[in-house]
Amino acid sequence: MKQEVIFIHVETDEIVIAPLAELPGWPEEMQMLQHSWITPEEDQLLISTDAVAPGAASIIMLELGNIDWKGGKADLKVRKIVKLDEPGTPSKFPEVNQVDPAFPIPDWTRSPYTQSHRPTFLPRSPFTYITHLGDNRIRGLNYKTGQLIEADPMSFGDLSGQMHGINFNPAGKLGLGVGYFFDDNQIDIYKVDSKTGKVRLKAVAILGTPEEYAAFTHFTHWIDDRYAVTATMQLGPTSITEEDDAKIIGPSVWLIDAKTATATKIIGTAPPSSEAGVYRSASDVAVAKGKLYVAEEDSLREEFATEGFVAVYDFTDMHDPKFIKRLKPGVELPSDFRLGHAMAVTVDEDAVYVSSYISNHIVKINTTTDEVVKVYTAEDGLDIPHGEFISGRLR
Repeated sequence: MKQEVIFIHVETDEIVIAPLAELPGWPEEMQMLQHSWITPEEDQLLISTDAVAPGAASIIMLELGNIDWKGGKADLKVRKIVKLDEPGTPSKFPEVNQVDPAFPIPDWTRSPYTQSHRPTFLPRSPFTYITHLGDNRIRGLNYKTGQLIEADPMSFGDLSGQMHGINFNPAGKLGLGVGYFFDDNQIDIYKVDSKTGKVRLKAVAILGTPEEYAAFTHFTHWIDDRYAVTATMQLGPTSITEEDDAKIIGPSVWLIDAKTATATKIIGTAPPSSEAGVYRSASDVAVAKGKLYVAEEDSLREEFATEGFVAVYDFTDMHDPKFIKRLKPGVELPSDFRLGHAMAVTVDEDAVYVSSYISNHIVKINTTTDEVVKVYTAEDGLDIPHGEFISGRLR
């Protein structure tokens, strides 16, 4: 979230942190960088920004040349700035209030300005997408021409509200959207036109029922062209829950069937006496080499970010995952690791990366042994690392 970009070589573990403010044409007014992502050709770096005045919500397109891993430098040139929203544009979150003393409504969940979150690519196309947290817009960009697609912006009322990215299946036919906010219990299923980049709402899968549901999802991970997994973060009821006259299913992992538009809970909340289950809010999921990895962040309790974990499951049977282990601070993870926020999988699935923007960590986990094999910290120059993206991947 600073004017720097972190490059990591996933094979050699070398790291380069490149300053951006020094680049000719870099917009000095940009106050908040949110996500960065690399094109499949590895010739462009894209960065999304929020509408924190005096900066505008935008996508900054940079040409990416050689990275001098030994010399610690990256060849970057500003190509174009694609403006998405005016500086200071306010967010439009639904009204929500605390009703349970054990379940607060943290300030971080309601940013006052438009945020530009979770980039993705549509496979075998020139299109990339982000969404605006705080309203209901999906943004589409042709990264080869540098032009927004003709259908941009795309919105679908409350159904696309508070989305945190749209994630496409390997075939590039369907996309999934999540609701990164309280009591949003739906996974939206979209059809996409690969020629124009336009998406349209196809169906909605509910995480539970209207009377008892899980909610607050950060992202999804496709298993194949039909099935995907997601995980939830909400711990308890809010004023919205009371309006629905409903109950909350605690943090859990769900299997989504995009063909039937249904969602099935496959991992529930961990009881105090058991390791199996979701122990803290499940912020992200990843599948690699027949295993399911769940990042657990401690962000919605009264005490914010006191710990963070990564749970590992045998995913041979995706309908019935089997608990293997939980990586814990001071054991497998660094002793000061807190808030496992986001995950990224290498193309060969040899490693999963987990980041914490609170404790300034990026952790590399070997997916064969499930051991931490590399840790990057503030000593390596990390300062609020957020939203890792591995080239060659769609998310």
